[in-house]
Amino acid sequence: MRFNKNKFEQLAQVKSDSNNCITILIPTDRVGDGQAEKIRFKNQLDEAVNLLMDEKIQHSPLSKPAALAYLSSAYELLDNDDFWIRQSDGLAVFIGPGKFEYFSLPVTFRTMTYVNNHFYLFPLLEAITGKKRFFLLALSQNEVRFFEGNKYSITPVIINDLVPESLESTLVAVEDSQVLQAHGGGNHITYHGQGGKDNKTIQIESYFRQIDKGLMEMLHDEDAPMIIAAVDYLVPIYKSVSSYSNIIDASINGNPESDDPVLLHEKAWPAIQELIDQQTNEWKEEFGLALANGKASSNREEVIPAAKNGRIDTLFIDRDTPLIWGVQDESKNTILVDDAQHQNNYCLLNNAAVNTYLKSGNVTLEDSTDLPNNNGMLQAVFRF
Repeated sequence: MRFNKNKFEQLAQVKSDSNNCITILIPTDRVGDGQAEKIRFKNQLDEAVNLLMDEKIQHSPLSKPAALAYLSSAYELLDNDDFWIRQSDGLAVFIGPGKFEYFSLPVTFRTMTYVNNHFYLFPLLEAITGKKRFFLLALSQNEVRFFEGNKYSITPVIINDLVPESLESTLVAVEDSQVLQAHGGGNHITYHGQGGKDNKTIQIESYFRQIDKGLMEMLHDEDAPMIIAAVDYLVPIYKSVSSYSNIIDASINGNPESDDPVLLHEKAWPAIQELIDQQTNEWKEEFGLALANGKASSNREEVIPAAKNGRIDTLFIDRDTPLIWGVQDESKNTILVDDAQHQNNYCLLNNAAVNTYLKSGNVTLEDSTDLPNNNGMLQAVFRF
């Protein structure tokens, strides 16, 4: 199952009367036999058992047999060797009342287990909003391939059920349709030049429209930059018919059919990095101006309540920030920070990020050196 914005929002709506919503995040490896990942996952499942039994954080602690039974579907994953050798960069697992879902994502997570009355979601925002995320469409008349990438890796996306196999396959389909029309008394279809276009260009446009239509079923709510790899004359044709809003100006010229994913990533990343650097500089400039005008802050006591109130336009988070346990006093618009988890508190950082996103704000996870300001692990530009 593909992780997307709709799935994030569905998971964000899950709330339990008890602290029995479990999130497990672990880093994974694209190569190898998966044994290290299995051990890492089992350790986190064992940690989840302990947290379900812990009287300090559970109103109604489970017995060990009950906790093991509650996690039985997750434990069964340990026996699926095929699953563990088909991982990406990170694995996210969600277990709750009547719910068990997992996603292999091109995002590296810190190993952790979170147990509360909701799921721990903010690290997954990088998979749907991260500025280092991009799409690559490798396009030729003989095949279509699609990839999702980031700075460190690129992952093929299965699109066989969405797009035509090749230009020839679309022409065969047209010819078959013509035969049926001929038998049915219909007129034979002939391509005629339109506006000076030759028949070949018209056929390619039709082929590309079918590709775009299929891809948009998957990408209709996406805005990550897309780079096209194709011989140079095909790129403007695809751009002219595509509905996708963020195809970048740069492209990878040449027939991509013989390029493996690693080579495509190597060719694509410089153009994506240039966009990222430009956006980072714009964000830093915007933050500096907003800070000078009292419309930005790196004070968590101000930023976290602002997220709940829908005041945040853009939230910047140091991806290595530790969990901040506490509660928000909405009547006073303040937060109370605790030293550790207990029955009634939660991660304020997760709460701020999810609230910002659900209220149509931007959330970006950054290395500390890329944050707009050197002061603070949580920084925000306010709407008002």
